[in-house]
Amino acid sequence: MNYLSLLVKMLLKVIAEIENIICIIGLWLISILIFFSVINRYFLHLGIMWIDDFALYCFIFFALFACAVTTRENGHTAVDIFRQKYLANKPKADMIYSILLRVISIVFLTIFLPTTWKFMLRAMKYPQYGTLVRWVNTSWLQSTVFVSMVLILLHLFVLLVKDVEKLKRGSIADR
Repeated sequence: MNYLSLLVKMLLKVIAEIENIICIIGLWLISILIFFSVINRYFLHLGIMWIDDFALYCFIFFALFACAVTTRENGHTAVDIFRQKYLANKPKADMIYSILLRVISIVFLTIFLPTTWKFMLRAMKYPQYGTLVRWVNTSWLQSTVFVSMVLILLHLFVLLVKDVEKLKRGSIADR
């Protein structure tokens, strides 16, 4: 194995670990914030509204990273009725269909990437702060859209390369 492929594998592993850590922190943080919000509202009768807003901001941020993790793990929320009905017993056709979907996804994400780049630059240039959580710069949410799209593209390319290699080797059964 050459050094470049080893470096790429290590880099992908580091990116995966960072994504996992971000998602784990997000799950815990959102759970804690919502727990405190419920305790404050229903048991202490103290409506601290900024906790709910902050939890929402955190949820959006971490949900965008979760999209990248879902892509990396080859998961999706698509309805696979076409695949189940017409490609169930045709592994080669299913692999070609999968490759086609990845290519289409890459094309569409590539089309929208410049727009999200401009959106991110504008958000960095003109920061916006929350209404109830005035110390939270909500522009980082807009920047996260671009970052998550780049990560999703990266994972789609990796999955595409793996699928094409499997199709070339004829080892479609290990999908």
